[in-house]
Amino acid sequence: MVQKFRPSLPGLSRREVLQLGAAGAAMVSASGLGFPALAQSKPDKLVIASGGGKLDEAYKKAYWDTFTAKTGIPIVTTEYAGLGKIQAMIEANNVDIDVLNIDAAEAPVAGKKGWLEKIDWSLSDRSKVLPVAARDDHVYAEVAAKVLCWHTGSFSGDKAPKGWVDAWNLTDFPGKRCLWKQAFQTMDIAVMGDGVPKEKLYPLDADRALAALDKIRSNLVWWESGAQAAQMLIDGEADIGSAWSGRVYQPKIEGAAVDYTFNDALFVAGAWAIVKGAKNVKWSQEYIAHTLDPKNQAVYSETISYGPVVPEALKLLPPERLAVLPSSEENFKKGIFQDFDFWANDGDAIIKKFNDWLTKG
Repeated sequence: MVQKFRPSLPGLSRREVLQLGAAGAAMVSASGLGFPALAQSKPDKLVIASGGGKLDEAYKKAYWDTFTAKTGIPIVTTEYAGLGKIQAMIEANNVDIDVLNIDAAEAPVAGKKGWLEKIDWSLSDRSKVLPVAARDDHVYAEVAAKVLCWHTGSFSGDKAPKGWVDAWNLTDFPGKRCLWKQAFQTMDIAVMGDGVPKEKLYPLDADRALAALDKIRSNLVWWESGAQAAQMLIDGEADIGSAWSGRVYQPKIEGAAVDYTFNDALFVAGAWAIVKGAKNVKWSQEYIAHTLDPKNQAVYSETISYGPVVPEALKLLPPERLAVLPSSEENFKKGIFQDFDFWANDGDAIIKKFNDWLTKG
């Protein structure tokens, strides 16, 4: 359960208490009781670095507006801050971001380098969060999914592909394949396409992944953005491919010629974290705890088709919504989370192998 700041003083409203705290009052006396000032006064804003687009729209509705309503602190967003930006801020001793929304594959790298504050888990019940999502220095923001998709003009019904092995079966499923032009996620998918069960995916066999990609090289078309992936599949430029479920869900329900399955899904995520040296650590910790409130998580998953990391939120959602969420009880067992720690430790060498393979094509 998220612990909320609810001072109880006879004769004073919560708003009045917060106003007194913000004004720096050392003590409020009421009925003979004293109330100490907050350890860190309220900032005039909280700066969150995020990626924009539909994701930010969902964050705003579920977390940002509700956090402001609860605390009176406005949320201001700035552009995505990856590893290079984090390092530059720390080295310049000028951390001007309070909360990061960072790719979950980058978060363990930043944590390993000592660039992140520890999460204050006293503000939330860590046991209520998916174990894979609750880390010492970051917490996953959602459960997204890289899924197997297909153009319904090419395959449909019982003849549609069922998993990544089918995407590598050019005899029964002929046509073009579209994949992300990045080692990250694509190499994981290639190994599953070569027949490795998802439970035995890691440590990833990079040579096997490249050999699998060789088998379909002449059928490959590459995408470099999520929107491009969806459009390739909708237009039939690719018959089968990978895309994030959030990119193809809306077109599918609107009648576009695309479908997908959560079978063999590769679960991925963004993560909330705080950079070492951030100016408003106390309120950043409060914000992260706020995002773990099941009610807020349910609003998020109602707004965008990504799943909550707090399973209790699933109880607040209708069955028709659960059917499209990666972390619902039914869908979560069909896929596997990408091993972000593996990629943090071994990713550089795999990325180099993949890029060398691309240039040889």
